[in-house]
Amino acid sequence: MTTTAEASVVTAAGDLDLAVTAQLATLLRREVRLAPPALVFDASAVTFCSARVLTILLETAADSVPFAVAGRCRPLLRPITALGLDLLLPVHWNAAEAVAWLKLARQLT
Repeated sequence: MTTTAEASVVTAAGDLDLAVTAQLATLLRREVRLAPPALVFDASAVTFCSARVLTILLETAADSVPFAVAGRCRPLLRPITALGLDLLLPVHWNAAEAVAWLKLARQLT
């Protein structure tokens, strides 16, 4: 977890399976309640991503806090692309790119 004036970044590594999904959901909900200027989920070091994680990310994206996903790793991209979720969960190369995209999106609205 990293927090700056621009965004809060939640970084995950390893397997995102059912053993950690409750903790991830709790962490993201807590950050949404804190209402940061933007929230980024960085999955650069993820090696496995369960379907439940995609649900958690979609729920987070539906909240009122500007949200983006970073880390174009295969375990995350493959299910997002296969399920056609790439329009709802665009995945940026890294957290800095995601923060810049969210900042630009805020300026356009």
